Amino acid sequence: MESNSIIRDHITFRAILTAMSHPGKVYRLPEFDNEETAVVELLRCLLDNEVGVAVIGDPALESDLVRHTACKLVPYQEADFIIIDNFADTAALPGCKTGSLEYPDSGATILYLVDGLSEGDGGIFLTGPGIAGKISLRISGLAAGEVSRLRDLNSVFPLGVDAMFFVRRRNGRIACIPRSSQIGVY
Repeated sequence: MESNSIIRDHITFRAILTAMSHPGKVYRLPEFDNEETAVVELLRCLLDNEVGVAVIGDPALESDLVRHTACKLVPYQEADFIIIDNFADTAALPGCKTGSLEYPDSGATILYLVDGLSEGDGGIFLTGPGIAGKISLRISGLAAGEVSRLRDLNSVFPLGVDAMFFVRRRNGRIACIPRSSQIGVY
């Protein structure tokens, strides 16, 4: 691995941590090589051979992730990371890992690949840790009902899932909603 990709992975990891710490805020990521490899470049800093991954809606992405991160493909019910392509059908997601009272952090992280993210434009609002009062987030390219599914998955805190929303253009953007956030819809 060349030093430029190591530095980019470090910057990407820090951006993800910052986005998880400040739910609903949109952060710009370092420039990726191209749109086709952006998801792999984003996840390279998070996945390894011990992480189970499920991809919904993009079979080609599965082989790229395995080749570049050595992660293992598993059914979504067992996955540590679930990647959902734009508008993919996720009606079965309530069966995904939401952790346990002993290990609430063992819930899945869901990465939604979306068309756009913007702050303060309505859509959904968030409250909770890391948010001063209330913050508004608009997500375009998300399947209808997905926000409600996410809210249902996180209705029994500390159990739930962490969600990341990623716009995969070259200079992509990311926003996160950890399981500790309360989700409302305008």
